[in-house]
Amino acid sequence: MLRVAWRSSQLAGGVHERRAAMYTWVCMESREVNAIIEKSSEQGRKDSTVEVTPELLAKYDKPGPRYVSYPMAPEWRADFGDSEYRVALKRASEAAAEPLSVYVHLPFCWQRCLFCGCNVIISKRQDVSQKYLDYLYREIAMTAAILGDRKTVKQLHWGGGTPTYLTVAQIEELHDRLAEFFDIAPDAEVAIEVDPRITTREQLAKLRELGFNRVSMGVQDLDPAVQKAIGRNQSEAETRAIFAWCRELGFSGANMDLIYGLPLQTVATWERSIRAAIDIRPDRLAVYNYAHIPSKIKHQRRMETFERPQGPVKYDLFALARRLFMEAGYRAIGMDHFALPEDELSIAMDQRRLHRNFMGYTVVPAADMVAFGVSAIGEVGGVYAQNEKRPVMYYKALDEGRFPTLCGIELSEDDTVRRWVIRQLMCNFYLSFAELEERFGVHYDTYFAREEADLADFYAEAFVERREDGLHALPLGQVFIRNVCMVFDAYLRKPGHFTNFSRTV
Repeated sequence: MLRVAWRSSQLAGGVHERRAAMYTWVCMESREVNAIIEKSSEQGRKDSTVEVTPELLAKYDKPGPRYVSYPMAPEWRADFGDSEYRVALKRASEAAAEPLSVYVHLPFCWQRCLFCGCNVIISKRQDVSQKYLDYLYREIAMTAAILGDRKTVKQLHWGGGTPTYLTVAQIEELHDRLAEFFDIAPDAEVAIEVDPRITTREQLAKLRELGFNRVSMGVQDLDPAVQKAIGRNQSEAETRAIFAWCRELGFSGANMDLIYGLPLQTVATWERSIRAAIDIRPDRLAVYNYAHIPSKIKHQRRMETFERPQGPVKYDLFALARRLFMEAGYRAIGMDHFALPEDELSIAMDQRRLHRNFMGYTVVPAADMVAFGVSAIGEVGGVYAQNEKRPVMYYKALDEGRFPTLCGIELSEDDTVRRWVIRQLMCNFYLSFAELEERFGVHYDTYFAREEADLADFYAEAFVERREDGLHALPLGQVFIRNVCMVFDAYLRKPGHFTNFSRTV
């Protein structure tokens, strides 16, 4: 029988370990910090160029999961609903001393960006958001009632949509309602996604006053022609103003999201955007691969007339961004993130305790994440559960006293093992054989004999190296890390499995 561990008390890199690591970092003398940063920068310059040939792209750039979850959403069951979610919450309540992550989905946007695949509501009538908030509060209260004494929150994230669609008063109201049911830890990561086109200094000041310490903003690309093609006109001046306000107000982190593979992007225009981003100097950057799936995301069809970089040309954009960011002192984190050497993500990566959930890469070790709002996805009590995507169905469920659960899945023992393996590779580019056996009571060579045989090509391509202690993803393999993880995905072996994923590179 496998030993399945899902409580964060059993996870490596727990709360006390993280605090000790941060304390050590803070107490270092400046010359030691500078030495670490210089070493990281030197390594970044060394690893900033990875030769990816057209042959490798032709062979490995194919549709594949991003592994924000395992199993991926297409495997979740439509008959997973209110009763199953209640059982999961009750199970999670038994670990009262363990921290939680909380995600709140605020779906409203003033206008639609044509590249976007998020669940959003386009409206300029702000009164619709108050009705949504009133129902959101019902869901929060129902969840908290079952969780009981499990109240401590170590990670809080507001996503969207555009959370700063809310008024200042609504922002404060939502925060206060969450604080009524949950205890937000003094050292919690409290983050929000903002749109520089509509976010005001007054909103940022209120967020900082409420304890928000990290801001993430979509930029995508700073070239005007690209912005026009994707329906997102956002000046560089607006972007710079938001970063300046965040620093002035004392946010500990201001992050930027970029996307490569968008219509009309060229190496020359993309380089100008990257150099502007470097000059702004965000603490973290995410450089996402644009997923063009017009069969599923119908508004993307409006961009079909524009030429999009694909294949080797598309990869050249990511390679350029990677090289320039690393030459500028950033470190590559996971498959598509970059962080300054002094950022806690960089520190966590060095200590192999980087974690990933639906909110992105994090150092927070909370094993359970509760999620509120339409389409929100939670990971709690050994299950994944997603809420109704349509507001009318979300409201209907809550009116009937039910959780608005649309679908979900309870993880099997095998799912739990494979999820941990995939996350280790995605986050830390490393799989420890000893830790695998300690956590789950399984021996790598026995449990993954078939997968080990399938890794032969990746060993030959210098994607992965097997050492005595475990598997190590090499720089080239880090580019193709999704492909490496697909080897460990049992669902991809099933006949008729879902294939409509974004491309891996």
